[in-house]
This record gives sequence, C-alpha cells and structure tokens, in this order.
Amino acid sequence: MRRYPDNRPELLAPGGSVEAIEAALANGADAIYVGLGPLNARARARNLTEAQFPGVADFAHACGARVHVALNVPLRPDTVADAARTLASARFGGADAVILRDPALMRASADLFPDLPVHASTQAGVAGPTAARRMRDLGCARVILAREMSRDEIAALVAEVPDVEAEVFVFGALCFAVSGMCLLGHAVSGRSGNHGACSQACRLPFTDASGRDAGHPFSMKDLDLVPHVPELARIGVASLKIEGRLKPPAWVGCVTRWIRRALDRDPPGLAPAELAEFHRDVSVLFCRPRTAAFFEGRRDASDLIDPDFPGHRGLDAGRFDAARTATGTRLRFRAPVALNVRDGLLLTVAAAAGARDFAPVSIPELRDRRGRTVFRLPAGADVEVEVPEARRVLAVAVHSSDAVRVEYERAGRLPPATARGESPRPRFERIELHPGRLVATLRLGRFTHEVATGVPAEPSRNEGFSPAMAARLFGDAEARIEPGLFVNPTDLKRVRRDFLAAFDAAYEAAISEAASQVADRLRADEASFLGSDDDLLSRGPAAVSRVTGFPHSEVRTAAGHRFEVASSAGGTRVQYVGGGNRWSGGDRE
Repeated sequence: MRRYPDNRPELLAPGGSVEAIEAALANGADAIYVGLGPLNARARARNLTEAQFPGVADFAHACGARVHVALNVPLRPDTVADAARTLASARFGGADAVILRDPALMRASADLFPDLPVHASTQAGVAGPTAARRMRDLGCARVILAREMSRDEIAALVAEVPDVEAEVFVFGALCFAVSGMCLLGHAVSGRSGNHGACSQACRLPFTDASGRDAGHPFSMKDLDLVPHVPELARIGVASLKIEGRLKPPAWVGCVTRWIRRALDRDPPGLAPAELAEFHRDVSVLFCRPRTAAFFEGRRDASDLIDPDFPGHRGLDAGRFDAARTATGTRLRFRAPVALNVRDGLLLTVAAAAGARDFAPVSIPELRDRRGRTVFRLPAGADVEVEVPEARRVLAVAVHSSDAVRVEYERAGRLPPATARGESPRPRFERIELHPGRLVATLRLGRFTHEVATGVPAEPSRNEGFSPAMAARLFGDAEARIEPGLFVNPTDLKRVRRDFLAAFDAAYEAAISEAASQVADRLRADEASFLGSDDDLLSRGPAAVSRVTGFPHSEVRTAAGHRFEVASSAGGTRVQYVGGGNRWSGGDRE
C-alpha cells in the first residue's frame, strides 16, 4: 500500500471545478478527487467531462499528484450504462483510484480493472472493522470512514484491518444523517442526496407542531480536525480528506495549504499561532462554527448542532462601536484582515421578541482612523464603515475579503484547451521508420496503441529523416530511425494526422468495449441494487443520525412537511410523517 515519507498520510483535496483543482494542486495536495459526469454525490459541482478528464489527470500527474474519481451513488437500472461508461472512462483516462458506493460496481471494477484501485465511499457507511472487512472482500483497497467515528474507533479499525487503507475527513461540512442514510432531501423536494442532488434539507428552518419557530434543528457545525493532524498521523490513517467539492477555489487552496504545512513538519502539526492564522483566513472564505466532537467521542446535539444560522458566518471582528445615522449605522472596529471597498460584512442584529437576525452587507465606503476615504486598509487598521442597517447591531463579522481570496487563488494553470473541456492529444511514445513503413506508439492515460502505415521513403542525399525532424512532428517520442532515409515532410504531416485519427478510434473502441463488459456484469447483479428513494422512505426513516440529545418531538418545514424526531443513547431517527408536496415515481435530480 502507498505510504509517504515517515508514514505521513496523503493530503486529498476536493476538485469540484477546474479552478479548485488548480488551487488544490498549487497549494500542495498529494491527490484530488473529482466527479466525472453527473453520477456522483455532488452532481451540482462543475464535474469534469469525459473528454476533459485525461488532460486533468495528465496535469495532476505532472504536478506529482494523483486523481481519484468519485462514482459514489447507488446503481439503478436506468443508470447502468452511464455508470459503466464512466468507470471505463476513468480507468482508460488515467484515474489513480475510483471512489465507489455500490457493491455491484465494486465487484465489477475489481474483477475487470485490477490495475485500478477501488476506494469505498463514505456513502458505503464504513464505521467499524466489520464493515471494513466487507469492503475489502468486495475488492476495496481503501475505506473512507464515516465522519461520526471517534479517535478510538478509528484507531481500532486501523489496527484490526491493516490490509485496508483508512481515509478520514479532516475539514469541511458535516451531515446530520449518517452518509448514505439520508432521505430528508427526497422527502421535502424529490432531490436525492443519495444520487448526488442533495437539497440540504437539514439546513432548513423548522417549526414545532404548534407553529413556533424551532430554528435550524438539524444544521450541523463544520468539521475541524486540523489540530488533530499529529494524532491522525500517529494512528496510521492513509489519507486526510478535505470535504468541499462545492466550495470556492480560494477556500480549497487555503485549507490545502495549511494542512500541507502541518504534514510537512517533523513531527506533523501547526503551532498555535499558525492555527489561529489558518482559522482566521478560512473563516473569511467560508465557515460555520467548527467542531471536533465526534472525533473526541462527544455526540450530543449541543456540541454538534448550530440552530441559529446555517450559512457562512464569516470572521468575528471582535469589539466594535456602533452609532445610528440618518441613513443607517456607522461602525468602527479594527480590521482583522485586509479590507477593500466592496468586501462583505455579516451583521448580527436584534430582531423581534429578543431574537437575532443575520444581515449581509457590502462595504460601500471605507474610512481610516482619521476619517479619510480610502479604497483599502491593511489588517490591524482602525476602520469606519457606514452601512444601511437600522436595527441594533450585536456583532460584526468579515464575510468576504478580496485580499484573502486572492492570496489562496493563485495557482498554476491547466492547459487552456483542457480548461475549456477539450480532449488532449495523445502522446507519441515511440516512432520507428523502416523503408516504406512508419510505426508509432501513442498513449493517453492508461491506453497505449500502436499504429503502422506505409510512407514513401527513399535514400537521402543529405541528412535525411533525423531525430530532430522526428521531434518537430512527434514531440519527445523515442525515435528509432533507419539511417539514410528521406521522407517528404508533407507525407509525414499526413501520416501524423492519420495516426491521431486511428488512435482516437481505437481509444473510443476500447472504452466502449470495456463499458459493455462492465454493464453486462452490473445487469447480472441487478438484484443487489438499492431500492429507489421512494421505496426506502416508505419502509424506513428519513434520516438516521449519530447525534444524540434531541427531545422527542415533531417538526415541520415551512411547506408543511412533518417529521417525528426520536433520540436515544445510540443516536436519532427522523421519520417522515407526511404533509407538504410529496414527489413520487422515482428519484428526481
């Protein structure tokens, strides 16, 4: 199994867009995970196309990184052909691993593509050694652990199942429900989280049965195990994973850079001042209140739920002064980060009946401590801002900072054609010239193909066809050339075009044939497919969670969907009761 120097874990970053991929690789990711088409748990991400993928894989490999392709949704009869095509495209396009959830797909991939490692998705629900062994027996080389596991549970799994790598989420969003066991979105909108179209129903506001505001009772805090990186490295996990394929590129770059710094230390870890700097910057880019409660063995809702506001909270600016003006409120505070005009603030303001509300505002004008109008101010400067907010301001947070964003978005660029979604040209690996015949070996991703064609050649009067001439047409391919032969350059250009066309046809044929083999295997295993979300919801709960401490109650969405919440020492079950507009007839995306 793959290990890094001194057994340090891999740093695995999200690649939800071309820009995020660039930011992750520029800031030190050992690997990225991406979607290839829509069949993955983040269908709303800017997933890669089949044509684009080999170029992204080549770019990552040139940066010394690997690419994991997520195909982590349950199979359905109507998605078999697309899933088979995606798996074949990932394999031939150069993926270093595939992240799968469906056992039938795991079996097919392990049997047909033994050179492509299979990683069991967190959607497969691996939360202990027994489940890890089951994934190993299905052909998985790695398991991506449930985010609800404690340090002791992780350590026990690593020790008891040493022949399977363990991957652990260390930063990003948490789900209220155990991954793969959430039907909340389907219940309220018909959008299936299991099939990649999560509507974030757990972030919705709810009322109790009498109609009183219940806040956001299922909205989880964000995961933060960055202070625990040294411990995770000692436990022996193989990979530290950053959640966030829907996050902006600067956020991805920021989290990647600071965990990279932590892993490169001997021993690993960040100093307290560095942790503070990281938390400052990432809070500006995107944050909710953070927690390590599951890892530390705490599962009570008070440690894991933030019912007040489910969105981006920003960086608390600390002490401030507020004064009413004719048009709003004048705020004075010390800038915790550099601020520009048009950066954003999030104000916590007083609402009716002692409640709080959150009001995002743009900075229309900045003044320094002398009252002078300026375009930007550095971190630590005294700031004066007038905002159009008449309610009493309780707290001020920096919601966006262009200076912080730019710091982490700086990145090496993918080739423009790849960024546009175009397919890369295969690489010529070898050229052989014989009298009247030219042979070429071309490669793209994992696929290698040899092509031969006749070409007029005659004894040369001067230099003839040389390695330098071959390099101009065929790049850095190894050239084996019989001496003393001349080939007309026009014939060589034609032959090059013919070689590329022949390779494209062979590449497509190889993917199509492999996809057909995978699809046949999957259809033979169709009895094992998970039922539709409609069927699952009719037979079981809308969500199963390991969060505890909820009172037995009924909660409702604004649209009238009713859920019964029952908590025990082992966790919480949320049962769909009825109401609202229900979707039926299959999963909707």
